[in-house]
Amino acid sequence: MSKQDAAVHRLTSLVFALLAADKNGGRRLTPAWIREHVDGYSDLNNDSFLTKLHRDIATLARAGVPLEARQSEENGGGTTYGLQSAEYELPAMTFTPEEAAVLGLAGEMGQASELGVFARSGWTKLAASGASRDLSQAPVFTAVNDLNTLAPEVLTSILTIIRNGFRMTFSYASLPTSEPVRRTMDPWSLVNLHGRLYLVGHDIDRDAPRSFRLNRVSDIRARRELATHPEPESVQEIVEESLRLGRQRVDAVLDIPEGVALELSSAGTRRPDGLIELIDVDRDWLARTAAGFAPDVSVVEPADVRAQVADLLQGAR
Repeated sequence: MSKQDAAVHRLTSLVFALLAADKNGGRRLTPAWIREHVDGYSDLNNDSFLTKLHRDIATLARAGVPLEARQSEENGGGTTYGLQSAEYELPAMTFTPEEAAVLGLAGEMGQASELGVFARSGWTKLAASGASRDLSQAPVFTAVNDLNTLAPEVLTSILTIIRNGFRMTFSYASLPTSEPVRRTMDPWSLVNLHGRLYLVGHDIDRDAPRSFRLNRVSDIRARRELATHPEPESVQEIVEESLRLGRQRVDAVLDIPEGVALELSSAGTRRPDGLIELIDVDRDWLARTAAGFAPDVSVVEPADVRAQVADLLQGAR
């Protein structure tokens, strides 16, 4: 370990020790306890230890860690160290609805292969600023969705254009095999629905609100003119309505163990034989969600949905 790494390790260990002591009833640490229990001090003689400890305490104070040194009345006196927790804890952060939507999207991207590092780095900065999140309801499965293939620069470009209020142009292929067509839009938002990501805005060429599957969007450019069409209250309804026009719905039977895949089991009813029956559900949503919970969940029928799940799993390897 280099000298710099050793210093960082020692300072970090000291902060964690002070935090643990504060959580344990506000206990204060003596130099003797620190020397015995905190990495980086035990191999020093007494004078070197005290010199290094005083230097480290000063370094932490300059870094903004609110430490307090106090003379103890126990065990013959001496200096003890404690953390002023009321000053150490960062204030709660609040977000606008737009910011919360981006954070929600980033949370889902944290599990995606292509955007994993991108999302985690953003969350690290937020955590350092005092943000927190409740992970108790986090999904325990791997999603098979658009986020696995989305490049970070696509998301960055679109969010920058939306934030600055510009009009944009992009190429869009309505099908994976079709030729891309150039489109012009006043962008409003990104909507994540059933594992698919959509760009929503006012289509200038059609003069109407439109949504576009983001993994079919390419060559994104901001135009030197401001967007003029205001965002409606619910952009998600635009996506849902456009999908409703070409949506295929099915009845299905799934084998879902108790306590697993509540997103699927809550959408249906459990039969006496233990299988879950779903009526009139979106076929694509069913296949993608079942694939996300595989192998715990299996589609019994229809056979074509079962085959679609197998294809999704094969493509994710």
